[in-house]
Amino acid sequence: MKAQISENERDLGQEGAGDPGAQSAPTNLLAFVPHPSAVRVLKTLSWLRRHQAGLDRPKCLHLAAEAGMGKSRLLRHYVLQRTAENSASGLRRREVVLVDAPFDGHHAKFARSLIDACLPGYSVNRASRVYDSALTLMAASGVRQVLIDEAGNFLNAGRATQQQTLAFLKAISNRGITVCIATTRNMANVLAADEQLHSRFNRAELPQWSESREFRLFLAGVERAISLPAPSHLDSMAVVRWLLLHDVSTTARVVELTTAAAGLARQEGLPCLTVQVLDRVRVLDFDQRGNSNGHR
Repeated sequence: MKAQISENERDLGQEGAGDPGAQSAPTNLLAFVPHPSAVRVLKTLSWLRRHQAGLDRPKCLHLAAEAGMGKSRLLRHYVLQRTAENSASGLRRREVVLVDAPFDGHHAKFARSLIDACLPGYSVNRASRVYDSALTLMAASGVRQVLIDEAGNFLNAGRATQQQTLAFLKAISNRGITVCIATTRNMANVLAADEQLHSRFNRAELPQWSESREFRLFLAGVERAISLPAPSHLDSMAVVRWLLLHDVSTTARVVELTTAAAGLARQEGLPCLTVQVLDRVRVLDFDQRGNSNGHR
């Protein structure tokens, strides 16, 4: 029996249908595809923004998952639902800001990215004022929630810099702004050095795919998104087991393989995807990666 996602989950997953990329780009990577774990995270983020922002020391969220499981795609999808407005002063009026933690984990670069998210190009006269400027501009922009992708990068900095970053995160939270950090599981101890700050964060995870109902729901969503003329039954147990047998067990890998296979199916006039089509694309991709590695 074909797996079906609930109406509530489907509505949450398709909030961004007005985004041009969310309709269907046959040979490009798909837009966000909902599944129960991701929908729970979206609901939690919305609840935190609506009911915790503005409180003293609001609750925050730590989103953890293996690389390739769709953390960044989920956060971008969430932000797309919160439209920004530019004021006469150039400030972007927005409730939610999404930034990437700098690769070297430096707190000043992190503060600068928050400034640019609110008022691009804003000049800070002294380096020491970058933190106060970021806090002031976020308040003036009406920011209620800050999302930090690749937050594990903060661990790339030295201990002193990490402590300053945590102090700045605490200052943001103390202003009533709820924070979400996204990390891979091996970087999940990014907040461990500050017990008080760590206690404000609840943890949510996106599990790696396994032979489960949730994976089948996700594949059913992928099939709807690629929209071929005939059913492909990607959520069948035969396809699920084939994907897992060939280590196609992350969101990124599933999306890459199925979108490439859909492109091949359209090119050859095939009505749907089959295991044979998926395998042709998998082998071609494996050969191309092998050749690329061989020429390095």
